[in-house]
Amino acid sequence: MKQFEPDCRDGTLSLCHDDTRVTIGALDDIVAAVGGETYRIEYDDAQRMQPWLDTDDGALEIDVRDAVTTMTHTEELVSDLAEYDMETDRYGLPTRTVEFADRFVDILEQQGLDS
Repeated sequence: MKQFEPDCRDGTLSLCHDDTRVTIGALDDIVAAVGGETYRIEYDDAQRMQPWLDTDDGALEIDVRDAVTTMTHTEELVSDLAEYDMETDRYGLPTRTVEFADRFVDILEQQGLDS
């Protein structure tokens, strides 16, 4: 399965594999669409029992910029994202950027739930 690597140049995030490059959008717009520089994942009591989860308050703070510039993505996800255009929506953000942010948040929220 192909994994697309993030590539951030001049403040714009793209996902790349071989000769394929899909522009996602400005890193600042992604951060805005996610809701800020950090994203907090809170875990319930059962989830806190996982041996890999070591938090004092049952939550993890994710640095959004760091995560989106290091996390790889599947060919299927990138193919789906490529279907969205870069025209701005009613909030002034590109549609593909907002869709990426929504999927990124979904990925973060799934962490630890299936363990």
